[in-house]
Amino acid sequence: MIQCGYRFLHREPLRIDRSGLPFYVFVYFRAQAQAELDGRTVPLHGHWILFPPGSTQHYRSACLPYEDDWVHFTAPQAETFLRDLGIPLSCPVLLPDPSPIDRAILSMQNLQGQKAAWMDSLIASYLSCMFYDLSKLSPSIGVQTGSHRYYQELSQLRTELFSNPSAGTTVETLAARIGLSGSYLQALYKTEFGVSIGEDIIRGRLDRAKYLLANSETPVARVAEASGYRCEAHFMRQFKRMTGMTPGEYRRSTRI
Repeated sequence: MIQCGYRFLHREPLRIDRSGLPFYVFVYFRAQAQAELDGRTVPLHGHWILFPPGSTQHYRSACLPYEDDWVHFTAPQAETFLRDLGIPLSCPVLLPDPSPIDRAILSMQNLQGQKAAWMDSLIASYLSCMFYDLSKLSPSIGVQTGSHRYYQELSQLRTELFSNPSAGTTVETLAARIGLSGSYLQALYKTEFGVSIGEDIIRGRLDRAKYLLANSETPVARVAEASGYRCEAHFMRQFKRMTGMTPGEYRRSTRI
């Protein structure tokens, strides 16, 4: 391993445009991002990408603050190992449960700087376990450009859910825009992204609320409104249920 970062937080916009690096680059996009792949802009959130040595890499943050995990590594037998596991290269793959990444990258980060003789072998084992788990847990081979009739529309809808949660979007209004029934849209969405529309609506609203609570003195009622909630009481109940804290408690926890 050359270097790694776990839950790397960027408070300024991030843009990566590079090519020709002599090592693998693994990135897990914990926050909204966009990548240029095969001439198309692909939205990312909860996806991982493994870029092989020498590849072109173009991606950027699509929200602030932006958070990701990354590993730069070399391995003599990596190509064969990754191929046997079916790990795609330069292709986004949705990962509903990031626990394999949490375990591996945090462990590797804690080992950075140590010079013990067994260090390389231990790091290699962490990487091997991570990719083995990813090959089992990833529900699809990723965001395939053009692989689904409604892929472009679904991707645009998902981006809007996170970028504009204050719109107060409902499943019915989203379905009407594409000309589908609500139930069919929900089925397509779950198949494509591994989560329901309702889950992403809540996630987008709470992400916006957390950002406003942590980075401003906006009153809670205004935070609720800006996050797409028409009822402050409903916002407070849902926030407490999903985070374990009230909005006020969450705000105070970020100021410690």
